[in-house]
Amino acid sequence: IQWVVLLGLMGLNYLMEAIKWKLVVKQKKSISNVAAIKSIFVGQTFAFFTPNRVGEYLGRTLFLEEGSKWMGMAQMAWASYAQLLVTIVVGSVAVQWGIPFLLWLRWVAPLIAIIFIFLYFHNKEFKGWLSFLNILQIKSDIKLKLLLVSLIRYIVFIIQYTWVAHILVIDIPLDILIISISILFLCLSIVPSISITELVVRGQLLVLLLSPWYQNSLMIICLTSFIWFVNLLLPAIIGAFLLLGFRIKQ
Repeated sequence: IQWVVLLGLMGLNYLMEAIKWKLVVKQKKSISNVAAIKSIFVGQTFAFFTPNRVGEYLGRTLFLEEGSKWMGMAQMAWASYAQLLVTIVVGSVAVQWGIPFLLWLRWVAPLIAIIFIFLYFHNKEFKGWLSFLNILQIKSDIKLKLLLVSLIRYIVFIIQYTWVAHILVIDIPLDILIISISILFLCLSIVPSISITELVVRGQLLVLLLSPWYQNSLMIICLTSFIWFVNLLLPAIIGAFLLLGFRIKQ
């Protein structure tokens, strides 16, 4: 039952991402719930093999109609931006709780968060030769909805980590674990990587972050490995089968 709950959290995670995708796509073209969910998993397949998940943009637009693919890629950037903004803001708060070896992040992260918040909500139109970028703008209420769904998805991520820690009986105070995971997400948003190698990066970073409170690095690596499998590898496999079915129909 514990692993079923973890899989259910994975489904909720990708459901939140599908909702974000629908929010931005419907600005120009409607997309069905089934197509939105399929595109999320197929996007994960493409993202799995590309640096910083850039292939996800291409994978998602496969289910859009011809003529709206480029706009879909541009609009998806807002959904990604919203998730990144939540990660940076929460992470910048988490680093203030005295992680002893990341002191420089205490002032760098809040500064970056302020800049990102300003750019996200900046709705002033571009002038001159940059005016073509105005077509990429979305409404302020959509931006707020994207942030809300991104925050819910972020909470799901946190619950996944704490749940697996519970399953593996990793004895770490809950507040320390949540703070460390939030800083982990912040670091992962900065460090360039691809999903295949991200497993190693996640494990080593979390071992470092939790080292003052927990010395069993093997269990920490098991924790990140389970999360990597459920959140990245398994969805990529599902997306591969959906992509195969899509290609056969084509």
